[in-house]
Amino acid sequence: MRLPFDAHASVRAEFERRWARVRPSVWFGFLAPPVVGLVVALAAPWRGAAVPGWLLLAVGIAVPVWFLLGRVYPKRPGWWAGLVAYAGVAQALGVGLLTADLPAVLPTVVVTGVAAVLLGRARAVLLDEVGGAIAGTTLGVRSASRQVRNATGHPVLAHAAFDGELLRWHVTTGPSTPDVSGGEVPLREVTDVWVADARGEPGGEVVVVRAFGRDVELVVGRPHDFAALLDRRLRLLRQPDWD
Repeated sequence: MRLPFDAHASVRAEFERRWARVRPSVWFGFLAPPVVGLVVALAAPWRGAAVPGWLLLAVGIAVPVWFLLGRVYPKRPGWWAGLVAYAGVAQALGVGLLTADLPAVLPTVVVTGVAAVLLGRARAVLLDEVGGAIAGTTLGVRSASRQVRNATGHPVLAHAAFDGELLRWHVTTGPSTPDVSGGEVPLREVTDVWVADARGEPGGEVVVVRAFGRDVELVVGRPHDFAALLDRRLRLLRQPDWD
């Protein structure tokens, strides 16, 4: 079976089973809301604002379709349900503006809700970290978040993530706000990973990665779990038998 992400031979059979199980939910989740929104828009009378309605609908359709067909989704599995939900809102608003008819919006709202639930379940199956098999793929892995305080004393959330190419870290205040700080480094430049006590703020245990001859401290939740997965992926990426 052709996978939409690379997998090491040692875990390929496992992820072929996982992908076969979740593939229908993934395709339905990203494509069903755009199809329903478009069908409703074409079938219902246009009594409202056609231009802004079609613009919103086009954006709401294009984003999830691009995310799926452009194969961005294996790298950003944490975005699945949220992206479909936001795109569904754009589609529903577009249909509402176009038709000026509240009942016409309901099919898009319902199918978007179902899609978000299915994608959440699919993500849980595909990204199951038990046993560490996910380290043998190029699927995106995100750490648990850890709440710390920034320089002004406000609580912020910190996390890190990696896929098959990059390690990224961010400190954010929420899903709708920009990064307070962050960075990224190619995985091929990371030469070592370990857990240690932070040398300064915020204190506690952090994941330390060595890259470009310097050490970077990553503030994450469950640092030992994240470090183990990152270290295993780095070691497997240096081996052959990837497909």
